[in-house]
Amino acid sequence: MFPKAKAFSLIELLVAMAITSIIMVTLFSLLGQSTTNYTQTQRAVNAVSQSRAFIQFFDRELSTRLPGTPLIHEKESTATGPTSSDRIAFVRALTQDEFDDADPGDLSTSVYYVDFSDDGKRGESPKLFRKNLGPKETQKLIEEGATPQFPTVNATTDEPIIPNVISFKAVPMFRDITDGELKEWDDTSLQPPSVVELSITFIDDSSAQRFKMKSEWDRLATSPRDTELQLIRTFTRNIAIAK
Repeated sequence: MFPKAKAFSLIELLVAMAITSIIMVTLFSLLGQSTTNYTQTQRAVNAVSQSRAFIQFFDRELSTRLPGTPLIHEKESTATGPTSSDRIAFVRALTQDEFDDADPGDLSTSVYYVDFSDDGKRGESPKLFRKNLGPKETQKLIEEGATPQFPTVNATTDEPIIPNVISFKAVPMFRDITDGELKEWDDTSLQPPSVVELSITFIDDSSAQRFKMKSEWDRLATSPRDTELQLIRTFTRNIAIAK
């Protein structure tokens, strides 16, 4: 009888080990899923925080725009991918803490555009840049008339404010008095712009590690794979223009 009892114990041991293995695999699977969900949630929270901070900043700047001064909006028709994004520049009043004795005056020009810049060993990536023209340069811009040239920009010296930007749109719109609808504004419009339709699309910094060349970013912007769609986040808002 003893050998039978020993065999029965061995079977029980094997069953117990199998059950334990199944439980461990299940626990690790749940832990991995929880970690993935947490990471995705954290990325979403970070993206919301980043976009909200930018939109608030842009809103504050646009609220100080000086009516009757140039508002320059361009679309890069020949570019592809992220660099086909909108470019916008507008004249605004400086706040007191922005005054500079070396460049006296109370007007400035805020310039926004998307371009690629070097990330060292990580390759290159597209970013939303902001350039600020001081009072002297702004005065020259105003003196060019109603349709001045878009200011000269330089991604190696201008300030990057949002990384990994796939698309940026900042479209001035006016409300048509004939039908009350918002329509895209340009220099030939009979009515002044009333809002800017702002939209920014980007991915988080961790996900951006896999894209190192301009061609990879261009593909992501124009034809993302199904597995990449969950990485892309877009935030939009209509921002009133000071009148």
